Amino acid sequence: MFEMLVIIPSLLFISPETIALLTPIFYLIFQKEHRLTRLSMRLLMYSFGTYLFYSVPHDYLRIPFFALGVIITNFMYLFFYFFKDIKLYLTAIFNSYVMISLGALLVANVYLYSEIKMSNLILFFLAYSLYLIFVILYADSFNMSILEKIEREKLKKENDNFLLLLDLAFKEKSLNFDGQLNKILEVICEISGFETALLSIMDYEKNRVIRVAGYGLEEEVFNNLKNQQVSIENVLPLFSKRFEVEGVYFIPEGSISLDEEGVYVFDDYYTDFNYEISWNPKDLLLVPLIDENSRIVGYISFDKPISGRRPVSNELKLLKFLSWFVVQFLRKTPYAKYLISKSEVNMTTYPEFVRLCDSIISENDEASVAFLDIDDFDKINIKKGPEFAEHVSNFITEYFKDIKNVYFYKLNGENFVFFMPSTNKLRALTVFGKFGESLKDKFEDVSTSIGVAYKDPGQNKSFFELLREAKEALLVAKKSGGGRTMIK
Repeated sequence: MFEMLVIIPSLLFISPETIALLTPIFYLIFQKEHRLTRLSMRLLMYSFGTYLFYSVPHDYLRIPFFALGVIITNFMYLFFYFFKDIKLYLTAIFNSYVMISLGALLVANVYLYSEIKMSNLILFFLAYSLYLIFVILYADSFNMSILEKIEREKLKKENDNFLLLLDLAFKEKSLNFDGQLNKILEVICEISGFETALLSIMDYEKNRVIRVAGYGLEEEVFNNLKNQQVSIENVLPLFSKRFEVEGVYFIPEGSISLDEEGVYVFDDYYTDFNYEISWNPKDLLLVPLIDENSRIVGYISFDKPISGRRPVSNELKLLKFLSWFVVQFLRKTPYAKYLISKSEVNMTTYPEFVRLCDSIISENDEASVAFLDIDDFDKINIKKGPEFAEHVSNFITEYFKDIKNVYFYKLNGENFVFFMPSTNKLRALTVFGKFGESLKDKFEDVSTSIGVAYKDPGQNKSFFELLREAKEALLVAKKSGGGRTMIK
């Protein structure tokens, strides 16, 4: 609008075709962004305005018709290229067009003078200057209200997305973990302003990267990614300190040689952004997923920022924060086995522990589950005091925490659940036999009853089934006098 308000009075001294040629050239030389687009648009607008300028016989109407031509062309451009957003700014566009039209009519009054005198010109320019001051003050006030409205709507949308993210990560119950992960990625992309994301988890035991979920990817592309065999060694160089910014890793195009089989680079796509901080389709932005021991257990790769620009510091901090929600949700899914180490098991919730064990069972031919109960624990509390009882409970925790391939969860002071993947009956009996001896050496008059359930190779038993059988074996051990281990 302000450009037109400067051009309109210049038509009193410069021909419209001169303006139609000089203005686009000005944009071509001095503008850094979208130069060709701006040049084409200006050339079209002022050319059509020039056509209407000469199409009317009356001098008084020429400048208003020039403005009318520019307005019509400008609206057509906005309508075709910004159709989705134009409804939001119709009031602002209409007001701008009214201001331009009033300015053109004000300038056209010069043609009503019977003769041109210096006093008349001074009076005209004073009136037009006052008009420009009014326009600037009005535009400033109007723009502030528009910005406030946009910010309010943006803030409301972000708040809604954060509430939805909280619900997905902590409240919503679903067995479709993959679908829920995809939805979480979608919400994170809406909050952070990216169109595409890919979630990967690191399986350190098998030295592989597992593609878990994606957003903005075609189903065929994502399925191909899931089937790829990618080793962790091919990915770790991307998490170099030289690429780290605010705990997030940004790798500009050409800064590192990428292994095509190890790193997925989103398909190339057209972008007309050509300034220095613009996003390049071959840029990589990796947000690590960090566990309780500050270990990278996975990462989210983002691409196609809506702004077209590389993220700044605050945006990277936001992505780092959003990744925490993903980690918390993953801990409640079958993917927890890749995130929760043996030392962290007792820092999880019991449902997380159960899901962890259930996911590990599916990948093991043999497994044992045990349920331990300290005999006469209430009597120990009463007779020797709660401090002694707690000492016994802590001894069990300390004893098993360093034993390889044994996961356990302390339900309360007297009950423990054990999970031993790839463990047969003989090894389970050996482990608990040695434990019984150590317990007797430490506490002569304290004993435990243990029920053990075993999954044979080829059986398809869940953790819950094995746990139920272990509890049944425990009841048999208790009824037979306690202080022994029974296998179901």
